[in-house]
Amino acid sequence: MALYVVVSAAGEVCAASYFQQADVFVALLLSFAAVCLMFNLLARHEGGEARLTKRSLPVLVSLNVVTAISWIGLFIGLKYAEPAIVVAFMVALGPTATVWLNALIRRQGVPPASDVVVSVTIAAIGCYMIWISASGNAGMEWGTRSSFGIVLAIVAGLSLALTNILVKLLFDRGFFVRQVLAHRFYATILLLLGLADYSSLVLEISQHWLAIATIGLSTIIVPLLLIQAGIRRVEPFTVNMVLSTPPIITFLFQYFDSRIVPSSHTFVGNVLITAVASGNIYLQYRRSA
Repeated sequence: MALYVVVSAAGEVCAASYFQQADVFVALLLSFAAVCLMFNLLARHEGGEARLTKRSLPVLVSLNVVTAISWIGLFIGLKYAEPAIVVAFMVALGPTATVWLNALIRRQGVPPASDVVVSVTIAAIGCYMIWISASGNAGMEWGTRSSFGIVLAIVAGLSLALTNILVKLLFDRGFFVRQVLAHRFYATILLLLGLADYSSLVLEISQHWLAIATIGLSTIIVPLLLIQAGIRRVEPFTVNMVLSTPPIITFLFQYFDSRIVPSSHTFVGNVLITAVASGNIYLQYRRSA
């Protein structure tokens, strides 16, 4: 699990730097096409294909849509905003939104008071992180599209919460892990096919094939395989605690990116997000126990 956090954090900082001079949509199209092919091959090797039924088809289509929103939102957010802030929104909003979505979808009423307090606290820290960026106190200068990057990071974090619920529904209906991974990126590829500039396709492949391959491996394929392995080998509480640390690790990797100046304000925001996320996980663990 620790290796997952390190690899994904390094990949996100690398991707943010590369996207400054690359054709983002072409690079993502090539990366996700390779990712989809890789996971389809792995799913075939695993065997035991689940049948696609009328009940599971809408769930799979919905998963494809929210996957496209969350992943493309993440990568475009990395292009225009500080990576540590983008990742902070992903880590903070995902689990918190999951609580409310579960309550809404399963009609269980208002979540416990502790979850409401955590939600309000994370919203307050999120506002602080937005202020950090807009006031020029972040590691990157506030640009014309920085607000766009922040909005996409928020949307990606919320989409990630819905993704987790839809994946759980597919597991309940007989799908295996690698099957879900194999069939969840089709809408992402279709959307990128509509956004990509095909005139730069050959140039992007010839000049930046290594960077594109690195991004696909370090931000998508390897992290997803590592987190699978981690979930199988350690307790869920440990998994969730480790997954609350990416903002801090991403902040440290930013020291290798010359575009980003170390910001104490960003560091404080990352520490607060990590502390609240970890505290929320601990409270949920104690409640379930």
